[in-house]
Amino acid sequence: MCATNSFLRSLGVEIYASGHRRWSDTAKARAVADTLEVGATVNAVAERYGILPNQLSAWRRKAKQGKLLLPAPETDEPLFAPLVVSA
Repeated sequence: MCATNSFLRSLGVEIYASGHRRWSDTAKARAVADTLEVGATVNAVAERYGILPNQLSAWRRKAKQGKLLLPAPETDEPLFAPLVVSA
């Protein structure tokens, strides 16, 4: 459990003596982003972060609703945005 706590603290999760954890939006977004990687499952990512899969699914719903901002994907290829020209 110590390794898990070290991992979570590195993400900015506050861990109290009672075992209660307070997740920052950045840490939640990182966990959600991990579920979007190719081959990842919610169950596997939830286990890695030490949370229940339904909690991670709730964070995914928040991200889909635009209430949780996800980090930009790490890629070596340039990213392009569509250009819209109006009169």
